[in-house]
Amino acid sequence: MKRLRIAIYDFTDCEGCEVRLCSLRERLLDLESRFDIVNWRLAQKACSEGPYDVTIIEGTPVAGAEIALLKELREKSRMIVTLGACASIAGVPGIMDGAEREKWYKKIYGPGYRPRGVDALPVSAYVRVDYLIHGCPVDEDELVRVLEEIAAGKTPRYRGYSVCLECREAGNPCRLRNDRICSGPITQGGCKAVCVSGGSACYGCFGLREDGNIDGLVRILRWFATPSEIRGHLSMFFNRIPEYREAFEKALKKRREARRDDDKR
Repeated sequence: MKRLRIAIYDFTDCEGCEVRLCSLRERLLDLESRFDIVNWRLAQKACSEGPYDVTIIEGTPVAGAEIALLKELREKSRMIVTLGACASIAGVPGIMDGAEREKWYKKIYGPGYRPRGVDALPVSAYVRVDYLIHGCPVDEDELVRVLEEIAAGKTPRYRGYSVCLECREAGNPCRLRNDRICSGPITQGGCKAVCVSGGSACYGCFGLREDGNIDGLVRILRWFATPSEIRGHLSMFFNRIPEYREAFEKALKKRREARRDDDKR
């Protein structure tokens, strides 16, 4: 089988997902026997300008030069794969909207500061993406699974279950049953429920599952949490997902209307 030409690019990010890629060690060497990594700033001096079979992109494009490069990479790549939450769903940088960002620019840097960046959006806001590898950072086993399927000439598939399944496998008590906010029911599995197992909530860094019932989750959360608390939690990683924003506002509206009807009775 022909060895695929791979390029790995990073935009605005912490580079934690690329560190995860490096930490594969022997498994990365095994994968590299089936790939030709021809452009990777962190690991190589000599870099090919393309074209590429697969381009892996980490980070959020927030500068004009990054957006222009991203569009160029789309033209010269057969497949675009995003690496981690920042590239896939805008991640933590995507929490803040433009007006809020402008306020903090002035507060921190002063009224004369002229930012070069734009609002943080996922890579898919600018170009077509063939597959999203989720996580903040990515899970090593999930990363290997996706790369192995690509190397075998397959189109990777998303997990057909939510984080809740992995929570049950790990023996974790359900946070929702204990009136604690959690995004697990609407979040794709594949992370091994590492956050909940460590005592934290699931914030959804593995992305919205394809059939995630946002309305149902908000309906449950409204029994013990305020709209502000729910929005603050779910917007951590879902804020730039259009399906989430639309469904979330609809769900809150339905809950408000239901409460008003109950009060009238």
